[in-house]
Amino acid sequence: MLEPFSLEQLVQEFASLPGIGKKTARRLAYHLLQKPKQDIERFADRLKEVSIKVRPCSKCYLYTDTEICSVCCERVGAKSICVVEKPSDVLPFERSGIYQGLYFVLGGVLSPLDGVGPEKLHLTKLVKRVQEENIEELILALGSSPEAESTMLLIDRLMSDLPVKCTRLARGIPMGSDLEFVDEITMLKAFEGRNML
Repeated sequence: MLEPFSLEQLVQEFASLPGIGKKTARRLAYHLLQKPKQDIERFADRLKEVSIKVRPCSKCYLYTDTEICSVCCERVGAKSICVVEKPSDVLPFERSGIYQGLYFVLGGVLSPLDGVGPEKLHLTKLVKRVQEENIEELILALGSSPEAESTMLLIDRLMSDLPVKCTRLARGIPMGSDLEFVDEITMLKAFEGRNML
């Protein structure tokens, strides 16, 4: 099927987004074309506005439309920082309300094969923030991949001379799951992390 060049380019833009395949990209592009022109213009304006106004917080790298994000402003004096890989990783913590401390977005995890070394992460800024704000605990919430494990070990080493406790999220068996379907690594971590009733 022959499509106009501009439509094909829009499909390509949608397809470049994570988790969007060519088929879904085409469906999105055609869906936009069925909307009234003012809806499409409003959508384009929102994209433009986000690209101009939204930027990383100068303290924690969460997305904000001000110099310092609302979390950093509202939680001044908090003594714990939850370290995450990317800004969207903060959403589950905030939605659940289980954590009321500060955050720090590392900007990824170590991945030498992808060209991500320590210099590409915000490690220096993290160390500086821990020192300047007298942080007592770093909660490392970076996942359980080998790259995340290496990154957590590096952070722990960087903090070894500072009076800060490095902890990590517990890992184990999800609630409601059947033990026969749990993989060996998850079972091992759950067993190692067991505690008193």
